[in-house]
Amino acid sequence: MDAVKAYAVPIVAPRDLLEEYTKIRKLAVNEILKYVTYSKTGKAHLRFTKEDRRALRNELLKGWKFAKHYVDSAIHSAISIVKGWVTLYNKGKAKSKPVVTRRAVYVKTTLFSVKDGMLRITIEPRKRYLEVDLSGFDYLPKDYDTIGGLILLEDRLIITFKKNVDLREPRDFASFDVNLTNITALIGEEIVRFDLRELYHIHRVYEEKRKRIQKLSKTKPKTAKKLLHKYSRRERNRARDFIHKLTTAIARMLSTRGYGAILEDLKGIKNNLNKGKDLNRKLSKWNARTFQFMLEYKLRWYGLPVIYVNPAHTSTTCPLCAGHMVAYEGRLVKCKKCGLVADRDVVAAINLQMWGVRGAPERVRALAEKLLSAG
Repeated sequence: MDAVKAYAVPIVAPRDLLEEYTKIRKLAVNEILKYVTYSKTGKAHLRFTKEDRRALRNELLKGWKFAKHYVDSAIHSAISIVKGWVTLYNKGKAKSKPVVTRRAVYVKTTLFSVKDGMLRITIEPRKRYLEVDLSGFDYLPKDYDTIGGLILLEDRLIITFKKNVDLREPRDFASFDVNLTNITALIGEEIVRFDLRELYHIHRVYEEKRKRIQKLSKTKPKTAKKLLHKYSRRERNRARDFIHKLTTAIARMLSTRGYGAILEDLKGIKNNLNKGKDLNRKLSKWNARTFQFMLEYKLRWYGLPVIYVNPAHTSTTCPLCAGHMVAYEGRLVKCKKCGLVADRDVVAAINLQMWGVRGAPERVRALAEKLLSAG
């Protein structure tokens, strides 16, 4: 199994390559969109053959001074963009046709080499190169097998490191219940809470900024659009930075103990939600899937597995008697069958542990009884 990690290093990118690559990527998207057809039922289909691709490549290569593989990369990226748009369109989620806005160059493995820690990227064959000394960045992993594709941005280079790992049998599993302002985990024989209030605060701050900018959109729409883009990007970067640091710390802790992780299967949890304005606003600040994604790939790097459990009724099923638990007071829930009163997040973390670890139910049940009686 391949484990993948991506890191950014600061660089000054060749401005001419960025500009020309962005131009041909835009041209490629516009040309490939011409090959989209629509059925009688209104469904979109992309019919772009190898011959069509070859013809587009030959056209884009006219006057192209950089390495030819950049044209291949731009076409491949454009095809992915159009295919993604077709999928969204057929689901009724695409409001308009795709437009290339990001200035980024996708660098294939054929365009760079690494020797003695020096990364060398071909810009113009046998003429011009971009060199990056990877040994100057202490945070980059040393235990990797290969480097995958690169993404060249104006001020940084995103490097994908790959390592072939064999998932090992974990000594135990830790379970994580992700909430809006905290993560409640059962690690070993201890309930651990990770505070997410700072992350929630980040989203609240930018929510207020967006409200003020939206008032400006009536009189200065262009300015408002630029500000919305700027602050949305800043919010996303700050939130991802917080989650990166948290998941890195958790992954290292679990690796030291040799623990895997049990998580709720939240795939598609935000899709087609129409639960009211307030709940939808809260869900927009909930970074559960981002947390899970980051934790999973970081644990995979250490060769540790992740188990996903159906999230239904994790906080409303009694861990002791399987009875139905109802809201009691604040964050507490009470079992209608045995009368157990416990924190709903703790109940969820324990249930995730019990449902995820099928090989040792009695041990986990005994732990649940111990934790709940102590609480």
